[in-house]
Amino acid sequence: MEIDTILDGINTITENQIAEIKQQTDQRIKDILSQSKKESDEIRKNLEKEGRIRLNREVAIIQQQVEMQYLQNIADARQKLIQESLDQVQKALETIRTQDTYPSLLQTLTIEAIEDLRPSLDEGNGIFVSIDPRDKGLLKDFVLESPITIQYKFDLNCWGGCNASSPDGKVCVYNTINDRYQKAIPILQQQLSLFFNEKTTRVT
Repeated sequence: MEIDTILDGINTITENQIAEIKQQTDQRIKDILSQSKKESDEIRKNLEKEGRIRLNREVAIIQQQVEMQYLQNIADARQKLIQESLDQVQKALETIRTQDTYPSLLQTLTIEAIEDLRPSLDEGNGIFVSIDPRDKGLLKDFVLESPITIQYKFDLNCWGGCNASSPDGKVCVYNTINDRYQKAIPILQQQLSLFFNEKTTRVT
């Protein structure tokens, strides 16, 4: 009987230990699962936060690229308008010789060239005036008020106008329409840029 009692006691203790171990194991499992859930929630939150930050950064970059492209498109369009305007001006000047007012304009340009050259001349020196052969007959009746000898040279190929030089060729005044147009281009570009800038700003 004593042995049975001892065995029963051992069984009881063993069962109690097994139950305790099982309870501890269950609790440990619960703790691990709870901790895992907390860690996974934290990881998910961090990922979501990083995702939002990355998304916001990408959106900001895209918006900046769009704005830069928009400004570039506006600048390209403005430059195209400026160039088209300059091309139209050049086209009109290339055919200015066909206009009725050209003979008067040629005389005005000739007088300007001579007057600009006059301070550089020695007293009694004449002036060489170079013009396009197509303008040969337009200055046949041209007379200066001051007694300066003018010798014409028909050696230019230009839209119109003339050049004037001293007899030795050391001093020359370039007053062709081509030269005046080239000198005017920077001013025209600036004025057209301001004009089209105002137009495109109103549109946008």
